[in-house]
Amino acid sequence: MTKVRKGTKKISNAEWIRQHLGELVDKHAGKYAIVANGEAFIGYDSVELEKEAHKRHPGVKLTGLPIPRPEDFQCAL
Repeated sequence: MTKVRKGTKKISNAEWIRQHLGELVDKHAGKYAIVANGEAFIGYDSVELEKEAHKRHPGVKLTGLPIPRPEDFQCAL
């Protein structure tokens, strides 16, 4: 199932990801996100997410990323 999260104003995809990374990790770790025009498409199937994002935002550049898990941020000392 795909979840859609809209931003409140238009910002770049990279800026949207920067502003929401903590929330993505907390709520959607292990899933995949596609961001287009400040709108995130979140789920497990990146191909389906891309299709949905292109359908809602034709011709717009998409940015995709696997959403890391909290343990991905831990470093070995």
